[in-house]
Amino acid sequence: MMKWMGTALAAALLVSGCAKVEGEKFVGHWVNLQSQDETMDIERNGETFMVRSTTPKFFSRQPKTESYPAVYKDGALQVTNDGETVNFAIDESNGHLNTGGEQYERVPAKSN
Repeated sequence: MMKWMGTALAAALLVSGCAKVEGEKFVGHWVNLQSQDETMDIERNGETFMVRSTTPKFFSRQPKTESYPAVYKDGALQVTNDGETVNFAIDESNGHLNTGGEQYERVPAKSN
């Protein structure tokens, strides 16, 4: 009996370890293709995600970062801002992140 339980536990751990975490393809550092000054960092926040959008201010050109909660649902990352939800999707043909009106390319994060 103990041998069977040990085998079942090992199999369960193997399967759970190999399972792909949903939404993991969105995690990373992204740069806007139209404006290289605009970046987006997407990271896990427990079972959900946090999107940190950094844009330069118009006059000072100093960066401004805003954070938005997001959830993975139906193959898209649903980002909520001021009560509105926008679906982020990754174009499988080029790997770009589409936010509706903008496209971002994944790049390695800059180290500080």
